[in-house]
Amino acid sequence: MKVECTRDKFKECVMQVGKISARNLSLPILESILIEAKDRVLILKATNLDIGMEVRMPAKVEKAGITTLPADILSAFLSGLTGDQLIKIELVNNNLSLSTARNSTIIKSLSADDFPIIPKIEEGSRFSIEAHKLVAGIKSVVYAAALSDMKPEISAVYIYTEGGDLIFAATDSFRLAEKKVQGQLKDTMSIILPFKNANEIARIFEQNNDVLDVRLSKNQISIFSPTIYFTSRVVGGVFPDYRQIIPKEKKTEVTVLKKDLIDSIKISNIFSDRLNQINIKVNPEDSLFEISSRNQDKGESATTVQAVIEGESVDVTVNAKYVLDCLPFVLSDSVHVIFNGRDRPIMMRGVGDSSFLCLVMPMNV
Repeated sequence: MKVECTRDKFKECVMQVGKISARNLSLPILESILIEAKDRVLILKATNLDIGMEVRMPAKVEKAGITTLPADILSAFLSGLTGDQLIKIELVNNNLSLSTARNSTIIKSLSADDFPIIPKIEEGSRFSIEAHKLVAGIKSVVYAAALSDMKPEISAVYIYTEGGDLIFAATDSFRLAEKKVQGQLKDTMSIILPFKNANEIARIFEQNNDVLDVRLSKNQISIFSPTIYFTSRVVGGVFPDYRQIIPKEKKTEVTVLKKDLIDSIKISNIFSDRLNQINIKVNPEDSLFEISSRNQDKGESATTVQAVIEGESVDVTVNAKYVLDCLPFVLSDSVHVIFNGRDRPIMMRGVGDSSFLCLVMPMNV
């Protein structure tokens, strides 16, 4: 292997795939990045067996070759480089030499034969979607997934098609978020994607402007762009039929500016306890929407928010964090907050926006 390429692009690719590699005492090869040079491109790969990633970048390839390097050492070396934009990469006596005009190093290589194959889906369902839409769908719901692996089917993001649209949903049984992304998808499909892997997809493609080719099989999802390939396992099992708990009616509806709601909850949360408890009172007769909290050690707070109120009076306690997590993904300036009784879920959605909704269960106090 003998290659020349730009330092910054090489560093960017190494940092991207390096975050996939994982510390593994039984399989040290998983802590490495595979580097292959051929056909005027440099290909970098990493996997932790749960997810895999491959990136391609242009390079001047004088001699093709392949090797595997420890991800942490390669990343640390590149992080310290400044100045020179050109970097030369050469495999010498099975070790990798990297040099610029002012720096040079030799990194001990591992056998590329031991590096796991990153699988690719040849058959199965497929669709295309702009990267920003896929990222928006994931980020709009992933925070609502359960953090424990006790129930893998809800420690995940559920992605499925409906009427040509792509629906994203997540729940931890205490809250639920759903995001609808418009499309013209022809096939009916669904997957349950582990939330950690969903977060990786959002991180990797967040700055990407490409149209992505997504392929699905029973056990795997693969995502292709012109320069990036990403694959992840999917969760077996059945995602809960969450549509059953979405309120069909409403006893009380409060329409409020999103900014006013966020600001008032943040103030009250200063004085909440370790469970982030805040109290919401709605009094239609006085047109008052009050958010308050009290803590014996910190003090107390109460904020009255201007709102349009229809229906019955309400007095509930909720987890402030659950509400604050979802509100940034309401796209409109105003929010409908819908109540259906003391023990029923509270629904929030943007005024004039049916693409996103969030449910939060009241707390029993």
